[in-house]
Amino acid sequence: MERGNKFAVMKMMNGNEAVARGAFEAGVKVASGFPGTPSTEVMDYTRHYYPEIYCEWSTNEKVGLEVAIGASFAGYRSMAIMKTVGLHVAADALGGAAGSQINGGLVIVVGDDVGRTAGDDYNDVRHYGNMFNIPVFEPADSQEAKDLMVKAFEISEEYSTPVIFKITSVICKTTSKVIIDDEITYEAKCNVKYPVSFSKVIMTTMMMNAKGSEHPKLTKCFNDFPAHMKRLASDSNDFDFNRLELNGKKIGVITAGTPYYYAKEVLPEASFLKLGLVMPLPEKKIRELADHVDELYVIEDGHDLLEKNIKDLGVSVVGKELFPKFPDMMRFTPDIIEERLVPKAERRSVLEGIPFRLPVSCAGCSHLFVANILKKHKIKAAADVTCGLIGCFPHMESYSLQKCMGSSIALSHGYNVATDHKENFVAMIGDGGFWATGINGLMNLIFNDSQSTVIIVDNSCLAMTGGQHVASSDFGFNYKPENKLEISKVCEAIGVKDIVTVDAYEYDNLEKAITSAVNAKTNSVVIVKKPCVTKFKLPKNTPSYIDQDKCTKCRKCINLGCLAIESKKTKDGKVDIVINEDLCVGCGLCSTACKFDAIKS
Repeated sequence: MERGNKFAVMKMMNGNEAVARGAFEAGVKVASGFPGTPSTEVMDYTRHYYPEIYCEWSTNEKVGLEVAIGASFAGYRSMAIMKTVGLHVAADALGGAAGSQINGGLVIVVGDDVGRTAGDDYNDVRHYGNMFNIPVFEPADSQEAKDLMVKAFEISEEYSTPVIFKITSVICKTTSKVIIDDEITYEAKCNVKYPVSFSKVIMTTMMMNAKGSEHPKLTKCFNDFPAHMKRLASDSNDFDFNRLELNGKKIGVITAGTPYYYAKEVLPEASFLKLGLVMPLPEKKIRELADHVDELYVIEDGHDLLEKNIKDLGVSVVGKELFPKFPDMMRFTPDIIEERLVPKAERRSVLEGIPFRLPVSCAGCSHLFVANILKKHKIKAAADVTCGLIGCFPHMESYSLQKCMGSSIALSHGYNVATDHKENFVAMIGDGGFWATGINGLMNLIFNDSQSTVIIVDNSCLAMTGGQHVASSDFGFNYKPENKLEISKVCEAIGVKDIVTVDAYEYDNLEKAITSAVNAKTNSVVIVKKPCVTKFKLPKNTPSYIDQDKCTKCRKCINLGCLAIESKKTKDGKVDIVINEDLCVGCGLCSTACKFDAIKS
């Protein structure tokens, strides 16, 4: 087929699968990280197809990156997998690794998608490239996702630097053809070059040229990362994945990722600089394109990072004044590019009539029980990320405060100490959030003698990201029963005074446990146990139904946020509230919300 290789075959792969394949071909030894859409499946594919690679879902992203850094120092290629908000958690570890001596290649695969992925908060991972002075790759399709992964590890080792590998939802979820060598066999690459590797704190001290800093015991700690990055910037002009396509002279476009294909579709006669490495930039190729065309544009997903960096080179380029950034515009489509650059082109009609729907929980989710009880008793509470987050939406209104993953315990503690504990502002957190960073908030709460209540919803997995294991799960990549952690025992060891464990479906017991804990004059934890209904396929009880003769259409049951409860138009144009028996698990929560005894089972 291609590349003169008789063993080359074409396969259809999505971007996540292609990244995993690239890691295999690069000889990666260790893969670690934390689940997060859209990059979770990179680990899933790696674990499934390439068992030679050690895989680990770590307790959070910072730990995952530190595991990869340790493997890298041992000389073996390693990758850490997370989404953009996860890299915020791991930024301290990345800052320590950036500029330090790198032995085995170290690549951070980041699912980054401004305006598309729920919870992404409109961040842009490329800022870390600027901030830490490290390279950033951005593939445009599955073929590049595979090929550039191999290049990323090579560059990490050649230039002694961590590398960020940016992938978006379009890349992760879109399937396209990939040419692979089916005869490649796995070989864990090992590169031990440096006997020590320290953070820049030590190196920058030496860079001040203090007297005596030339001593051999100090110079072995020094890594001239500015020189490495200058060399990489110069060499980037010769990399074939930074491709200059000189065609017409009227319009030139500098772009990367999926916007390259959008722009090529709309502007087939234009000249392009297609970037695979977006940081640092190939200055010579940029100037060559600028000299070739009358008008130079930059089209980039996310923030105006390329535009700013190109303008810093003194090159005039049109970007956000034509393609506004967040909050005016969050992502590219071919239509957007065509509207701005081909104003006379025929416009495509926009599909109308698509209803807006707020997210709801799975039928039978234990989070629904907690949210309902808090709302019923007007208990103020902070929610965490993942499934419990749905309780913040307007149709439920069970929580009044929610921020990042693992934060709810510290948030509630801060509220309570600020208000002198006049009311018990409660924290709700899932087991995934608890193990990720919430445990630190609980330790802080105990250490500072806060009389606060924490509700931990234990559904035995990270449900919202696809059911990955956590430290208290009964399964996992490296699971051994004797190593499973018990939430209740950890809480006891930390010093929590009042700990209660209750089944989510035992509504009366759960209600009593929560209200008692809230009213207690001590710190307390209520552990709400029920396996995730989606992950573990719990057996169904008899489905509930609504007696339409008794139903007043008050919508109290709708506001529970259960997926099985629906509004449906009747033949005469009226609206009935019904329970979808195919979705209902018979948990009975809806009957507790109905004051008219209209819900039966």
